[in-house]
Amino acid sequence: MTTKPLKAAIIGLGLLGSQYLEAFGKRSDVAIVGVCDVRRAVAESAAAQVHATPYTNADELLKSQRPDLVVVATPDHLHLAPTLAALDAGAPVIIQEKPLATDLAEAEAIYEKVEQRGAKLFVNFANRAMPYDLATYYVLQQGLIGQPVYAESRLDDNISVPTRLWGERSRDFATGSSPAHFLLSHVVDLMHWWFAPAQVTEVFAISQEGVLGFTPDLYDAFLIFDSGLKVRVKAEWIKHIDQIVEYYSCFTGERGGVIYNKRPGFGVQESWRANFSAPPAADALAAHQQRLGEQGIDVRLAHHYRPAAVAYDVSTVRASFEHIGGDQAHGMMLIGPILDAVQQNTLTPDSWQQRGPLPTHRDGLRQVQVVQALIDSARSGRVVTVR
Repeated sequence: MTTKPLKAAIIGLGLLGSQYLEAFGKRSDVAIVGVCDVRRAVAESAAAQVHATPYTNADELLKSQRPDLVVVATPDHLHLAPTLAALDAGAPVIIQEKPLATDLAEAEAIYEKVEQRGAKLFVNFANRAMPYDLATYYVLQQGLIGQPVYAESRLDDNISVPTRLWGERSRDFATGSSPAHFLLSHVVDLMHWWFAPAQVTEVFAISQEGVLGFTPDLYDAFLIFDSGLKVRVKAEWIKHIDQIVEYYSCFTGERGGVIYNKRPGFGVQESWRANFSAPPAADALAAHQQRLGEQGIDVRLAHHYRPAAVAYDVSTVRASFEHIGGDQAHGMMLIGPILDAVQQNTLTPDSWQQRGPLPTHRDGLRQVQVVQALIDSARSGRVVTVR
């Protein structure tokens, strides 16, 4: 039995909002009925591409179209009003760009309204669907490196992001956000997903201001999990680098580790490797390799000599999974599974098996709670408990 396509509306047609036009266009079960942007010409141009109705006022769109699915892709600090409006208009499903909000009270208001309305809200934490973030999740959740004890992650942007990414609106948008909201929202969500069910309980952070003058330049923080895991996370958007983004993560477990050069800087190649100091048997490794391959994740089983205290010998040979090269990732990779989840009425659709539930308003609120604690710690110079 075929079902009617979901009537979708997109609020905010900037860098990410415009990508939903293409993502939804690839789905036969979604029909875009309305698009909204405060810039009339932008709304009209987008509407013409998908044969939808353009709006410059979200309330008018919601009242006129009564969509089944609403995308909120406004700037970071402007999520509250359109999300609450969509919920009050009776929209049963919302897909929101991260973060849930840049203010904890606003994030709580969204959370409470979703619960009150019995709606579904998915947060597009896009990195969860990228191949080698998935590989990291698999290795950690399968316990292949043992109990995680330490990790570090740095996600940095070129200084052109806060100063020029959004054209003449760049300063206003960056002022409403920060490296903590714009960048560390990704990292915090990934850490909670990768290391689940562990949760961040305490944060200690520092920040710097002075280069930009209208928003913090950087944050550097330690996240303490209830499992005892300690994670250092750092983000800045004042770098003078060749690329827009540099992104590196490294994980240490009791029996191995993961190195992930996701968006490498000068002189470094895109790559991912999981090293096993005490690996499973060869047939078990082959089975894990096959399961990763079934998820579309290509890893090579390799063996390497590792430094020994005195000399190199056969006892220092260790196994690894590795991938050299890019992952062809993009910001809409999670949207397919989210739409599948809507159609199948589940948080674990067929296209998202063995990856945990898809991110909802609960994950969004927890991410904001951690980032708010991080900001509060940087301001106070003290360890802050995540509430």
